[in-house]
Amino acid sequence: MKELLPVTCHLSPSFMTLDICIAKGEDLPILSKLYADMDGEPPLPKDELEKIFAQITQVPNYQIYIAYLNQQPVGTFSLLYAPTMMHRGYHKFAVLDSVTVISSMRGEGIGRQMVKAAIQLSAEAGCYKIMLSSNLKRDRAHQFYQSLGFEQHGWSFKCLLQPSHHSQQSTVNS
Repeated sequence: MKELLPVTCHLSPSFMTLDICIAKGEDLPILSKLYADMDGEPPLPKDELEKIFAQITQVPNYQIYIAYLNQQPVGTFSLLYAPTMMHRGYHKFAVLDSVTVISSMRGEGIGRQMVKAAIQLSAEAGCYKIMLSSNLKRDRAHQFYQSLGFEQHGWSFKCLLQPSHHSQQSTVNS
């Protein structure tokens, strides 16, 4: 039995309830399927998925969520809450990541309800803002996030790194 979060999501027009739960180790096959379906990529090998999930569970305030519709997994997202000392009175922000809805259910309002749940969870955690990053090529995703109140703010930058052999070893052995 999944422990349901206090997030109520109703999908119109059928008013089906979307149940959102924190992912556990036994949910790795579900997560693997959802992530692979996101962009049509092959799933990660089981041992790699287990290592990454073990690392994620060690990060404070970082959770992966799974959305279920009629007890069937239909989507996932991750939330990370991080403290900040940048602004007076603001002490925590949220990063929303890995938002995906199974391809057969896209366009049904599931993603909208998942993001609304992420916003609600972040506000309840005391965050003053929630941020996400989206690939420049994903125009439909940008419109989707804007329709939920997100606005483009500044620029997003990345610097691709080549992990050193030592850091890869410590990651693998962790």
